[in-house]
Amino acid sequence: MKLRNAVLLASLMLLAGGLVALAEGPNYGGTMNVALASEPGTLDMQMTTGVAASIPARHMFETLFTFDEDYAPQPLLLEGWELSDDGTVATLHLRHGVVFHNGEEMTAEDVIASLNRWGNYGLTSKALWSHVTGIEALDDYTIEITLDEPFGPFDFYLANIYGGAVIYPAEVVEAAGDQPLSPDQYIGTGPYKFVEWKSGDYILLERFDDYASPQGEPSGYAGERVAYFDQLKFFIVPEDNARLVGIQAGTYDYVVNIPNDLYPNIKDDPNITSIITDHPPIYPIALLNNKAGLTANVKIRQAILAALDMEPIMLAGYGDPMFWSLNGSYFAPGIRWYTDACIEAYDQADPERARQLLGEAGYNGEPLRLIVAQDMTAQYNQSLVVADQLRQAGFNVDLQVYDKATFFARRNDKDNPQWEMAFSFYSTSPDPSLVLMLNPNYAGWWDTPEIQRLRTELNRITDFDARYAKWQEIMCLWYEQVPAVKFGDAYQLHLMRAEIGGGYGTEHPPMLSPYFWNAWRE
Repeated sequence: MKLRNAVLLASLMLLAGGLVALAEGPNYGGTMNVALASEPGTLDMQMTTGVAASIPARHMFETLFTFDEDYAPQPLLLEGWELSDDGTVATLHLRHGVVFHNGEEMTAEDVIASLNRWGNYGLTSKALWSHVTGIEALDDYTIEITLDEPFGPFDFYLANIYGGAVIYPAEVVEAAGDQPLSPDQYIGTGPYKFVEWKSGDYILLERFDDYASPQGEPSGYAGERVAYFDQLKFFIVPEDNARLVGIQAGTYDYVVNIPNDLYPNIKDDPNITSIITDHPPIYPIALLNNKAGLTANVKIRQAILAALDMEPIMLAGYGDPMFWSLNGSYFAPGIRWYTDACIEAYDQADPERARQLLGEAGYNGEPLRLIVAQDMTAQYNQSLVVADQLRQAGFNVDLQVYDKATFFARRNDKDNPQWEMAFSFYSTSPDPSLVLMLNPNYAGWWDTPEIQRLRTELNRITDFDARYAKWQEIMCLWYEQVPAVKFGDAYQLHLMRAEIGGGYGTEHPPMLSPYFWNAWRE
């Protein structure tokens, strides 16, 4: 941590002139050019959990709550809310004067329609929506949601934009139904509105002049939002070197996900600010198929965990140790959900123990199918090391490499699963209930009676200390049943031109995905 902060401080000291300019105040106008590493499938955030989609979408669409820089939920489209003493009735007070990009004011009708669509079809709604017994408008700006029992992370679920409860006009929701919105339906309440999506090239947004900002000191995604740029243009640039060269040349103002081994190319460049996302990090993980194939046998999953030596796996994926650390807790140190409960099972590097477990499982050399996307470079590199370690422990490894689209289609095929281990990475979840591996419908399909009980108990509890103790129980069950294998914590490298003011990633910590309201060009 100290080394990464020192690197960032050194970069900022080189930008002394830029820092003076930041103090002069914001400027209106111009275009913020952002290079994404991949093209989203849709910007309908109720229907995707993609980080690439969230970056442009977050500027167009808003939720009832959002997260501040400590990942605590704060009202966004709400002016306030109350929860009944028994925790089963939530009363939500909408902000007055919030206008959609089509010029219509947002009312309770739009919010209820959006929440119902999310509840029925959204990717992250089921845990909350299964407890909703009623939702009604008390007036145009007041909504009452009734639950069958207390649901501790209620506001966390409504703040999460990934597969989350984004608010659209009622007529858009009714026309879309269970299908992703088409670009002509991209109508939100955010500081920027949709203009154009040229497939394979760019997504263009422009300032929404009638935007109604929340009040308060900016903190993370919360607080006041000001659209200083006339336009935001998100370019689709899959090639790592193209993004790097583009920001060096000034073609792009912000680029995401630069491979760590390219860091020496820019670390002394006074025109570029390095943003190293160590808080929060990302979590490289191999999902294990709990439903079908060899890994439906828990002894096989335990053998995989026993065999793995995490340091060479992380080194292969992320290079210089300044960009990663070993950590067996799902959450990183410094996040309030971090726990060392039962992490002695992490990083065993014990092939003999793995062979013993394989014997107990009755393993007879059947192929262990590992799938990975070659264009997810870190995960592909990790898969090569994991495959070698598993072979040394006695597995017959079948490593299958696909393009990203094919990989995700195969990984998510619940009805015809054809893999045992799938390589991916995940962003920090603001609440344990939002950890994707705890969702029984998520790839890997962990749904034993034990995790069913603990999930239910976790969501019923509202007191933090009691929820933390329940999360510790879940972590211990994780290491007993091994629904997935976490390799460690990794830090992504984003780059920003020094002349971009507003302090994102410098004065203010980076968030799960970057945001460009409250930013301007000096």
